Amino acid sequence: MNIKSLLLGSAAAMVAVSGAQAADAVVVEAEPVEYVRVCDAYGSGYFFIPGTETCIRFGGYVRTQYSKLNVEGDVSGAEFENTAWSTRTRLDVDTRNETEWGTLRSLIRLQSNNGTDDGGLSNFEVDQAFITIAGLRAGIGGSLFNANFAAGMNLEGVPQIFEDGFYGFSNSHVLDYTYSVDGLSLSVGLEDNRNTGFAARGGDASDVSFLAKVQYSADFGTVGAVGEFAPGDINDAYKVYATLDLSEFLPGGTLGGFYAWQDELDGTNTSNGRLGGADSVWGVGLQMNLTDNLEFIAYHNNLDDNGADADVNLTTIGLNWYPVSGLKVFGAYSFGDDVVGGPIVGGTSTTPAANGFIAGESVSYDQFLIGLRRNF
Repeated sequence: MNIKSLLLGSAAAMVAVSGAQAADAVVVEAEPVEYVRVCDAYGSGYFFIPGTETCIRFGGYVRTQYSKLNVEGDVSGAEFENTAWSTRTRLDVDTRNETEWGTLRSLIRLQSNNGTDDGGLSNFEVDQAFITIAGLRAGIGGSLFNANFAAGMNLEGVPQIFEDGFYGFSNSHVLDYTYSVDGLSLSVGLEDNRNTGFAARGGDASDVSFLAKVQYSADFGTVGAVGEFAPGDINDAYKVYATLDLSEFLPGGTLGGFYAWQDELDGTNTSNGRLGGADSVWGVGLQMNLTDNLEFIAYHNNLDDNGADADVNLTTIGLNWYPVSGLKVFGAYSFGDDVVGGPIVGGTSTTPAANGFIAGESVSYDQFLIGLRRNF
């Protein structure tokens, strides 16, 4: 046997052995991986929760702002200055899926407010948590009375304006139903406003109000009316509002306004209702685009309180700048008249004598505010 034959034989034997080993090897296949799928049925940002047909979206913002408030007594001449720097964080968890009854939705809004000012401020809360299906809404959500920006204003961080008026407690425990067709919506519901800062409204704190609302939206804008029918020793309240689309004449232009009032309880007492101590509140505003990324806002509020003979008003001029996607830079200048202990500068009057003010006197004020907001 020559060398060549020996080498060929050895090679053949090695191939045979390796082939036998390969045939005996056990191959383990990897489990299939389910990648996150985009859900585009409800807009951008939603994706399917793996293994389900439920879509989820995480959103919110981080906002930080600095403000300076100056107050001067019209009679005493006393002056008060307050600066504040506050930061708000908000996280929305929005889930939706289709059922035989329509879209089933739930929203959880976690919110934190952290501030450093003369009094200090910090809190964390579940700001909203509700379920909606087939027009029904239940949980903690925005009140039907002021769950809209009736004047269309995109004001940011101006604390004395709450949506479209001075009145508060936007979020309540709610159970309501809304029917919508061709731009027309009709809503009825119950709201429990306890622990909302209006404990002095009287009556049983667990009593609920009945609300009814009608709204119509079309190309021209929106018109609507809402009423709150409260139990016990609490005022009934009403509001009418409208917006007008001016974009055909002004880029991004919107003109809006509202008027809200409440019934008197005994001819004199109007301090126990939705509008606090006010007989009525009204506001009007204009919003428009100065450039593609610069927005202008002008707004005026007026509060009428015949009982206290108070002149309370607020005028705000603001700018919103959007330098890059997701970032908003805003600034506002506000001025007007209030009273010691009033809805705008009430924080200066917890101890009016200590600041040199006369209890109940009229005051003039102005405030400058600037801030940043990053949306996601």
